[in-house]
Amino acid sequence: MPVAPFIFLTGSAAFVTSLAAGAAALMAIGVGTSLFTGRSMVFSALRQLLIGAAAAGITYGVGKVVGVSLG
Repeated sequence: MPVAPFIFLTGSAAFVTSLAAGAAALMAIGVGTSLFTGRSMVFSALRQLLIGAAAAGITYGVGKVVGVSLG
């Protein structure tokens, strides 16, 4: 759970730990996908990480344009 670090940590330590956990989870999903597709584990892991980062970036961008703020 990439949001779990925010329960135990604060500030940039929680943010960096959350980023690392999210990246690790995405890459693990990519490795799992490679078992079914026959592609390289490295290729699938990096591809999944790139797709996840793009989705996060688009979500951030849409939120920035719409002007939504939490907190």
